[in-house]
Amino acid sequence: MMAEKNSPLRATGLLVTINACMFVFGMVLLLMGSLLPTLKLSGARAGSLGSFPLIGILIATVVIGPVLDKVGAKIALAISLFLIALALAIIPSLVNYPALAAAALVYGLGGGVVNAATNTLVSVLSQSGRAAALNLLGFSFSLGALVVPLLMSLTREGFSPAIVLYALCAATVLVLLFVLMQRFPVPSQANTPLLQLLKVLKHPLVWLFAALLFLESGNENCMFVWAGKATQDLLNTSAQQAEIALLGLSAAIGVGRLTAAGILQWLGSRNVVLLSCAITFAGSVVVITTHSLPGVMAGFAVIGFGLSAIFPTALGIAGDHFPHETGTVFGAVIAVALVGGISGPMIGSWAAASNPAMVMLVPMASATGIAVLVWIVAKWKVKPEVSSIAAEH
Repeated sequence: MMAEKNSPLRATGLLVTINACMFVFGMVLLLMGSLLPTLKLSGARAGSLGSFPLIGILIATVVIGPVLDKVGAKIALAISLFLIALALAIIPSLVNYPALAAAALVYGLGGGVVNAATNTLVSVLSQSGRAAALNLLGFSFSLGALVVPLLMSLTREGFSPAIVLYALCAATVLVLLFVLMQRFPVPSQANTPLLQLLKVLKHPLVWLFAALLFLESGNENCMFVWAGKATQDLLNTSAQQAEIALLGLSAAIGVGRLTAAGILQWLGSRNVVLLSCAITFAGSVVVITTHSLPGVMAGFAVIGFGLSAIFPTALGIAGDHFPHETGTVFGAVIAVALVGGISGPMIGSWAAASNPAMVMLVPMASATGIAVLVWIVAKWKVKPEVSSIAAEH
């Protein structure tokens, strides 16, 4: 896509709309986890139902990248938000497993498009400060991710889950209307043949970014899944107390993304990622070495603060290197990151099999690997002509 010169008010309205779309993605990503306790399903079926949104997100992410570069994001966002709203509207009336699985797959497909499209749009529209803008987008995701579990817990006594789903559907429809009213950037590769566009994926730098985001996404998901469990096992504490560690981790990620947006211009993207890796490593050491609940909680909060800026800042660096095929590149690297996110909790379970403290080797190893990859990426100077298509057109 190619950024157009809009009035400041119009540009601000578009960015607010894009962040609202990412807020919706945050809502649906954690939706099934909040719904499962209210559904009368066996343990096996409940677990497999939770995988359908992830399958949909992965499929959509793999496919949507070139579409964003050739067709643009407005149509893609409008269709995906409609699919999400439709799924949210019909889930309360569904009673059997196949229908629930289909609805989960549908809103997962919509969510995958929203995630890739919003990241691509922000990168295109914020060329002078991609990493900072993407961190703010990540903050919008964090806010959305808090909404569903918060609403479910606050309304459990007074309202049914169906009321919450209808409210989320209404919010999604409202965002859809804002999308339809906005003027979006025109696609930069509308006349480029698809096979020609895909040539950018041959560049080794694309797969260095993919490897970096694989490690980061796996690390984040591992911590989200294992923070509470590791706290409980390490300290022999109650599940309710252990959940505080997860809350601290989640809150610190949101705070960290806001902080990163403010310091990126001062430190630079590479240094922010390296500092984030060091903070993540330090937080892991605190969790392993401390033997009190406040200490472990503080350690996980430090880890969350360290993790917060890595993914959006790395995407910003990728956008700097590939400004002409952002959608195609982002689609590829985010798809690889999703595979990492699925793998992370499993790696954590293997590590925890012998000792709960071994789970902390995951963030320590991932932070080290990410730091190494950032140093390697730094050898490539930001040159738009690195893109095969930019060079030929």
